[in-house]
Amino acid sequence: MKEEKRIITIRLRDLRFHSRIGVFEQERTVGNEFLVNVSIEIDGNNFRTEQLDTTLSYADIYDEIAGTMEREWLLLESAAEEICRRISGRWEQVKCMDIKIIKLAPPISGIDGDCGIEYFFEKKS
Repeated sequence: MKEEKRIITIRLRDLRFHSRIGVFEQERTVGNEFLVNVSIEIDGNNFRTEQLDTTLSYADIYDEIAGTMEREWLLLESAAEEICRRISGRWEQVKCMDIKIIKLAPPISGIDGDCGIEYFFEKKS
């Protein structure tokens, strides 16, 4: 009999934070507005109907993201790496994760938009 592959993707989108992230001292003093998007894949074969311990709680994931975004960082990449470390370290069922952090008002002359990074993590089998 052929085994089925099931994947559950858990997404938290457009989470807004006022954070102190940037290479300029002013950015770390005053802060800026950021959007964070996180997409997490877990093995769906282990999911059991109505059993929270077989999936991940949005609230708990949010707490890990918020805990990271309240710290001061020089680089968006460092914040994304820390979010990944916290989430993958807390839940062993995390198979891969995609994290996007967007700085809504970068202090760069000529940019009339946003800037950001995307960080991808995949556990080796």
